[in-house]
Amino acid sequence: MSKMRTARAAHQATSSFGTTQFAWLIISAVGMFPLVLLAALALIVLVIILLLSGSQLTSYSPDPSSTLGPGAAGSVLVELAGGDGRGEFDESRLPDPELAAPIRAAAGECDLLTPVILAAQIDYASDFDADKEGQQGRKGLSQLTPEVFDRYGEDDDDSGEASVLDPEDSIHAHARWFCHLAKETQRLLDAKTVVGDHLTLTLMAWELGLEAVEAQGGMPIIVLDSYPFKVRGLFSRYATGGAGASTASPTPSAPAGPSGAKKRVPPKDDGTMLTGSTFDALFPSRNPFYTYAGLVDAMAKFPAFAATGDESTRKREVAAFLANVDHESGGLVHVEEIDRAAWGNYCDGAQAYGCPAGRSAYHGRGPIQLSWNTNYKAAGDALGLDLLGNPDLVATDPSVAWQTALWFWMTQRGAGTTTPHAAITGGGFGETVRSINGALECGGGNAAQVRARVDAYRRITAVLGVDTGDEASLTC
Repeated sequence: MSKMRTARAAHQATSSFGTTQFAWLIISAVGMFPLVLLAALALIVLVIILLLSGSQLTSYSPDPSSTLGPGAAGSVLVELAGGDGRGEFDESRLPDPELAAPIRAAAGECDLLTPVILAAQIDYASDFDADKEGQQGRKGLSQLTPEVFDRYGEDDDDSGEASVLDPEDSIHAHARWFCHLAKETQRLLDAKTVVGDHLTLTLMAWELGLEAVEAQGGMPIIVLDSYPFKVRGLFSRYATGGAGASTASPTPSAPAGPSGAKKRVPPKDDGTMLTGSTFDALFPSRNPFYTYAGLVDAMAKFPAFAATGDESTRKREVAAFLANVDHESGGLVHVEEIDRAAWGNYCDGAQAYGCPAGRSAYHGRGPIQLSWNTNYKAAGDALGLDLLGNPDLVATDPSVAWQTALWFWMTQRGAGTTTPHAAITGGGFGETVRSINGALECGGGNAAQVRARVDAYRRITAVLGVDTGDEASLTC
C-alpha cells in the first residue's frame, strides 16, 4: 500500500514538474516573439539592400520600354526599399506649382538625380518652406549650409543676386551638390571601398558627409531610421500613381500671407507632355549641347507655350515646335549654321546699332537657327541679354539657345501673318512653316522642305500620342 502511495506521489510530482516546465516554455516563446520578428524583418531588409547593390537592379536604361517598374526583374525589391525615384514626376503634388519647372530643369544636372528624388529631399528638408532656417546656418528649401551654397549657389533665376532663400537658386544649388556627391560615391564604388547601391550611398553622403560614408564602408549595417530610407519613403508621393497621389487634382497651397494662413491657389498644368526619356528618343543623335534641362528651363520663361487649349492642342504645339526645330538644326545636331560661306550675310548695317560683334557674327545659331543682327537685338532685349554684343551666348548656353527658339515661336510672325504659336493653336501646322520660312518654302518655294517638316511633325505627334489635326492644313 505504501509503495502504491509512493509511486502515485512520484507520478504526481513528475506530472507537476512537466506541466510547470511546459508553461515556462510557452511563456519564454511568447516573450521571444518580438525579437524573432525584428530579426526576421532585419534579415528581409538586409537581403533587399544586398540585392539593390547588384548591377542588375541599380542600372538604369533610358529606353521607355525597359525601365524598371512593376513586372521588371527585381522591381519588387526596389519598391520595397522605397523605389529608385525614376517614376514619372507628379508635379500636382507640389505645394507651389511654380516649383515644377526649376525642379525638372535642375534634375537634369546628372543621370542619378530625378525630379522625384529632388522633390522628396526638399519635402524632407523643409516641407517646401523657402524661408526655413535650421541648425548650422542651414537655410531655404533644401536646407543647405552656407559653405555648400557659397560653392554651388548661382543666380539661377536671373534676379541679380544668388540667394539661398530664393527657391530657384536653392533648387539648382541642391542639384549641383547632389551630383557632386553622386560622382564621388561612384568613385568609391568603382574603387570597391564601399558597399551599397549608388542612390543610397549618395543620400548617405548628403546627410553624413563623404568621409563618413567611406569610413564605415558604405552601408554595411541596415538602419531603418536612416536618411536614405526616410527620403525613399517619400518617392511615392511625387511619382505618378504613387501612394501619395490623388485621382483628383489637389489644390496646392501658396506661401503664407501676412496673417500666417496659407492661401490656396489652383495647380498649374505644365501641359508640355514631354519627358526627358521621350526627348531623348525623339532626338537619338542630338548634339549634347541641346539638353532637356535647357529646354525645360527655357519653357519656364514662356509659360504660355503648350498651355493653350485642350490636351491634344497642347501636344500638337509641342510636336510642331520640335518638328520645326528638328528641321532647322538637322535633328538637333547643328548648333551653328553649317554654311560658313554665308556667315557674313546677316548684318543689316542700316540699323542704328549696327553689328558691334562683327559683320559675320550674326549667322544662324541654336534650335531654330536665329540669324540677322536685328533678330539678335530683338531677342536679347526680350530676354534681358546682350545678344547683339555677344551672339555666341546662343551657341554656348543651352537655356539661352532654347529661349531664342521659344522667343521666335511665341512672338515673331516672320513672313507669316501670325506667330507659330498662334498658327498651331488656332490653325494648322502649315502656317507655322510660313511664319518661320515664308516664301522660301511655302507656295511652291520648296515643296521638298515643307514635306520634310511635315514628316517630322507626323513622327513626333505619333510619339506623343496625338493626331496631326486637320490634314488639309499641314502644308503651306
